[in-house]
Amino acid sequence: MKNLKGLIMVIVMGTVACNNNSKQSKTDTLANAIVPTDTMQIKKPLSGKVPLENLSVKAKEYISQNYSGFTISGSVYDPLCGGGDAIDVAINKKGMPNYSLIFLPDGTFVQQEEDVNLDKAPANVLKAVSEKFADYKPAHQIERLTLADKTIQYLLDISKGAATKEVIFKEDGTIVCESKD
Repeated sequence: MKNLKGLIMVIVMGTVACNNNSKQSKTDTLANAIVPTDTMQIKKPLSGKVPLENLSVKAKEYISQNYSGFTISGSVYDPLCGGGDAIDVAINKKGMPNYSLIFLPDGTFVQQEEDVNLDKAPANVLKAVSEKFADYKPAHQIERLTLADKTIQYLLDISKGAATKEVIFKEDGTIVCESKD
């Protein structure tokens, strides 16, 4: 029975591909008949650069609607602190700070990241770093995260010897997430 269903599917899909009179190849037509490119999920493993043509339509629309005049300068896979796949999209505009926008692979906006000097972090965050990570060396910059719900958090890279980790803090100094050494 499974073989019969498979054979029927091949015949139906082959008919769809053969009946298309456009200049697309049969392979392209068949792939588009199965999964439209606007809804296609990015395949794993998620690492390295993300070609702009592979960036979801939803993410591109979010950028054009919320960051008028900014241009995309690159995008890479960058996992979320607690795990989970994400895409970091760098955008810039003359006279404005550079931002990284973080999206889930389906194009759902997660957060905006902006580098600021460490001394611009809230006092509660700096206190938490000095108390909880006294044996680590903090980076000179901290990332100010503006989440989709408009709450603010801070991401700091810290190191001890060859070991490095990221720590995300709420404005009150509470640790939200800590990557492993």
